Amino acid sequence: MKNILFRGLSLKETFEAEVTAELMIKSNALIPIRLVRRLCGISPTEINRRVESGTFPKPTKLSDNRKSKRKAFYLKDIHEWIKSPHTYLQSDYRSNE
Repeated sequence: MKNILFRGLSLKETFEAEVTAELMIKSNALIPIRLVRRLCGISPTEINRRVESGTFPKPTKLSDNRKSKRKAFYLKDIHEWIKSPHTYLQSDYRSNE
């Protein structure tokens, strides 16, 4: 049987990747900024600018320690941004309008 390829992946690998992505979105996994940068195609500096202006999801701090800089984003928020990056507004910015 011949393997059908889609974007360099077999049909089985494509299906598994789609199922994994859907499960991650439903479980609202936290993802690091490195992955967010790759998914969204924008730099960390641009991500920070957009967070400050309310046009990108806010990250979650991973520690209560004040000095901690490690942050992650909820995948559902990033997914919403990817679906409509030009019209996205953080929920607290929406309520201020």
